[in-house]
Amino acid sequence: MVILEELAKVFFKIGLLGFGGGYAIIALIRQLVVEETKWLTNLQFIDVVAISQITPGPLALNAATFIGYKMGGILGSLVATFSSVLAPFILVYVATYFVHNIGKEKVDLYLSLLSPLTFALIMSGTYSILKDSISDAFSILLFFISLFLGYKAKWSLTRILLFSGIIGEIFYLLFK
Repeated sequence: MVILEELAKVFFKIGLLGFGGGYAIIALIRQLVVEETKWLTNLQFIDVVAISQITPGPLALNAATFIGYKMGGILGSLVATFSSVLAPFILVYVATYFVHNIGKEKVDLYLSLLSPLTFALIMSGTYSILKDSISDAFSILLFFISLFLGYKAKWSLTRILLFSGIIGEIFYLLFK
């Protein structure tokens, strides 16, 4: 039962502090589940992010469900998922009071001031994943090939992921 309490605390905190959407809170999730609680390794966390991106639904919610299941089974999955949406639910409920009482214009101003913070959080999450996933010359080459295929050749994300996965598996099976 201790793990369920820990899951509830960690994912409530993620929901409370996770402003800006899934990509903006990757660094926060990583900090809490890899560095503080040590529930996952860096590579396991990268796998969680990848799985969370390809499954339907918000990235943070999918990550909570997966990590909760890994740590506490089905009940852990339910606790982590519920805890991650509880804080935003409460915040939206309280925010409606302010929108109605202080005016939409002031709320819009406050939210627009948070945009640079959201950008910084997304960049922090991107950096934390890149530094752990790009580990040798081949992975750097594959990263730049993927960028080229996406931006210049206009490949879809699905096609790039399939191509990179197949090429990476072939390379690492043959040369590692």
